[in-house]
Amino acid sequence: MFYFVNKYLLSSNSSAEHAEIKRLKLFKRNKVAAKLVTFDYDNIIHATLKRFGLDDSQLVNLYDFFAGTTDYQGKDLRIPDLGLAKDYQVGTGNSSREVKDGDRLVAKVFFIGGTIGQVDHVDYYDQTGNITLRKRFDIRGFNSVDQTFGKDGEIYYERYYRPNGELYLEKYYVQSTQNTPINSLNVLKNYKGMDRYLNGPDYLENFFLNELAQADSQPDVFIADRPDATLGRVAAIQNPAAKKYFSLPFNHLLPGQDPVRGKMSALIEDAIVNHHDDWDGVIVDTQAQKTDLEKRFGQRIKVFAINASPAAHVLKRVPMNARIKHQLVYVGRLAEDKGISTLISLFAKVHKKVSDSTLILYGYGTPADTKQYHDQVEKLKLNDAVAFAGYQPRVEEHYDNAQLFVDCGMIDAQPLAMTEALEHGVPVIAFNYSYGPAEVIKNGVNGELVAMNDKNKMVKAIVNLLDKPDELQKLSAGAYDNLDAVDYQATWKQWDKLINN
Repeated sequence: MFYFVNKYLLSSNSSAEHAEIKRLKLFKRNKVAAKLVTFDYDNIIHATLKRFGLDDSQLVNLYDFFAGTTDYQGKDLRIPDLGLAKDYQVGTGNSSREVKDGDRLVAKVFFIGGTIGQVDHVDYYDQTGNITLRKRFDIRGFNSVDQTFGKDGEIYYERYYRPNGELYLEKYYVQSTQNTPINSLNVLKNYKGMDRYLNGPDYLENFFLNELAQADSQPDVFIADRPDATLGRVAAIQNPAAKKYFSLPFNHLLPGQDPVRGKMSALIEDAIVNHHDDWDGVIVDTQAQKTDLEKRFGQRIKVFAINASPAAHVLKRVPMNARIKHQLVYVGRLAEDKGISTLISLFAKVHKKVSDSTLILYGYGTPADTKQYHDQVEKLKLNDAVAFAGYQPRVEEHYDNAQLFVDCGMIDAQPLAMTEALEHGVPVIAFNYSYGPAEVIKNGVNGELVAMNDKNKMVKAIVNLLDKPDELQKLSAGAYDNLDAVDYQATWKQWDKLINN
């Protein structure tokens, strides 16, 4: 079994999670057992799986594991199922409803977003209006946890339940010096015939992974996919038969650093230099990054280059004249390391030369960054030409509408969206940063690489292509035709080298 270890799978995810989703589908395609491992409690994660085209068999969550509910199938739960007293008055509302006993607020029922009346949690209040108890419900229709609150409004105790109401986990909290709750003790109730006491989340998560490593008769492979959160967890697995790798889904260097001698992430350097014996290897997305790491560390640790965004050759081809004329697209996180402010400012120059050009940005950023970009668009008077489309779990139809994908980033491991765009016949124009663009973009074939920070060249390249529909069509055909290095078969061959390591 392959276990891709992360903390969570959210409704809105970063490239690390999207790479995991692609990996799980690739492994299923090749009939090799693989699961996503998550630590965080999430009452809607099984609906999130389906949202991204996965199923319950491709996930093992800490709470599901100990509750025995990984493949549990329940039913929708609504207010009539809560067993509220018949003489209570239930109000109205789309996102929540108050429950009263005369003038006294007894509780407030909150619904799961995107559903019609499915209960997410119920808050109960004392006579002075303080929340005392929150009952949270799994989307599969059972009360999964009770959270108890103190006079300061902070959690101090939790009880986790199986669908039949059986208690399987207790969590105790203490207050930090900042008066925030810290999980100090976890009690697994009657686990394999005894209660087990685990101090804090570190011990609980480590115990979970070690139990998972003992659950299968065959040796397992664990891959720490989000190093900042899971590196220590996977390294702590005690089963000597388990193989352990960590994924490096980002550039190990700061911008402008020498790839062999420059300053790198302290976490990654420590893992390779001081704890390389804990690992069977490190996984990167590109051959260029593999080469740089091998130059830097020699044979200290094995490095595997595995494409993070496998592409298909079977997609329906959409000709340029069937797409939205002069539409540019960007898909990814909205942040400065992704060059979003540069992209907007360069598009302003493009728009002056090609008046009907548009730019659509798919993705999310921090509230501060997002406001900055909205303000920038407004200041440049581009409100009618630039659209912020937000996070989209599936962007296939949006790629099929676009004529160009533009990337003004400065540093990355491998932009997943860049390969996705090419897969959908969208030519890509990008700065030639490390790592990724040079391994998928071929000048004059499927797009154009522009020297770092050559902004005038970037604008000129975009305008020239928008003015030449025949050239755009040629590059689109080139995008469809040149996926061999990153398609399913090529990517699986890379995984096969690791599997047989």
